[in-house]
Amino acid sequence: MKKKILVLGFALMMTASISACNAKGTASNDAASTQSQQAESKQDDTKQAESKEADSKQASSEQEDIKFPEFNAKTVAGEEISSDIFKDSKLTVVNIWGSWCGPCVHEIPELQKLYENMKEKNVNVVGIAQDSGSDFDAVKEVLDKNNVTYHNIIPEGDVESFVMSLQAFPTTVFIDSNGNIIGGIQGARDLEGFTKIVDEILAKQG
Repeated sequence: MKKKILVLGFALMMTASISACNAKGTASNDAASTQSQQAESKQDDTKQAESKEADSKQASSEQEDIKFPEFNAKTVAGEEISSDIFKDSKLTVVNIWGSWCGPCVHEIPELQKLYENMKEKNVNVVGIAQDSGSDFDAVKEVLDKNNVTYHNIIPEGDVESFVMSLQAFPTTVFIDSNGNIIGGIQGARDLEGFTKIVDEILAKQG
């Protein structure tokens, strides 16, 4: 299992994301400063187009024989949760984030909207709060502030190993009803970006 986790972590090291933090907790070059983003605002349309194209390639990349680690854990809200949750949805969007990561926190409201909008399509959203074990209060504050209602898992065991293998946050993986990882992206997205990716995956699932 650990070997497969490391392989997935390597596979998710895609081209530079528009907005992401590296595993050391610092912002990537693309999101390093608000001033630099404003100075490059004229290039936004081009970057967005490139990002959408990259999203399609990343999300559609096959991850055959790689399953998300099985788990029995607790959520930040104190509820029991297990990997059986994947069986209840056609697709589950699993977002790995940290309270220390600006881009992660920025996309939380977008994921909440996705969760609300995609219920009728049998799509679920689950968060994994990377630092919930070490900075629980900060994680809970982010979730409470944004009125998040989808489950957020406190990682441990193989799930924690999976999280620690990642090179950038946020990372989002897409899980089918059998617990298979069928795609993944790095970097923050808005509702439109997430919706486009999810719809494309659902279309391919048939």
